[in-house]
Amino acid sequence: MTRLLWLDYLAALRERKTWIAAAMLVYAVLAIPLLLADPPPHVREAIAAWFHDADPFAVFMFVWIDLVMNKVVAFVPVILASGVVLRERDTGVLGLLAAKPLTLSRYFVVRTASTCAVMLTLYAATQLLGAAWFPGRVAGFRPGTFLAAMSLHAFAAVFATALAATVTVAVGRRGAGALVALMLLGLLVGLALVGFYQPDWYAMTLANPLTLGALAMRDLEHLSPSLLLPPMLALAGLTAVTIAIGAWVVRKVEA
Repeated sequence: MTRLLWLDYLAALRERKTWIAAAMLVYAVLAIPLLLADPPPHVREAIAAWFHDADPFAVFMFVWIDLVMNKVVAFVPVILASGVVLRERDTGVLGLLAAKPLTLSRYFVVRTASTCAVMLTLYAATQLLGAAWFPGRVAGFRPGTFLAAMSLHAFAAVFATALAATVTVAVGRRGAGALVALMLLGLLVGLALVGFYQPDWYAMTLANPLTLGALAMRDLEHLSPSLLLPPMLALAGLTAVTIAIGAWVVRKVEA
């Protein structure tokens, strides 16, 4: 099973959709300094209300997470995960796979885990590229703090990938499943930072996994394991539960 996971991961890295996603992420890294120089009006209003234009690095992190990486988390996981198991069914090879010792549920776990690994690879490469590109282009950029904050957000990206795979198999059709997953992730992304704008709603927004991924924004000056580890563990647990639900749901998929 481990070897199958590794081989599927390598095969997924070579797929065209992975390279398209990688190109989108590279473009985001290169373009963000330009976007930061002239952010949209609603972003300027949020920056003025939340940060009082005090810390340019905090402003950058808000723009990077809200305008870039949260949008990536809403879109790229759907691209990567929408074909898990259903592509095999639609191409007529699911029956052959079902004849193997590997059960359909375990196959879903392998495929979803490898897709999550691809998402994590793309995500980590993006942050490392950003850590090398942003110094000198973003005022007050702090690479260590940036990587620490984005390491937490990476757990949200992995969760989103598992959720996209599970939602798609639950719907049972690739196109419709991808649309539902995109809408659901879009809703989670749209609500992710509401608690930062409206402190009275903050406790409620913690039920949103993508809010957990952005908790580093609350205290960029004092990031520590005690701040980062609890939401990381919560997101890891939610990811495992989501994959388990998908493994249970996938049993209804017919060859």
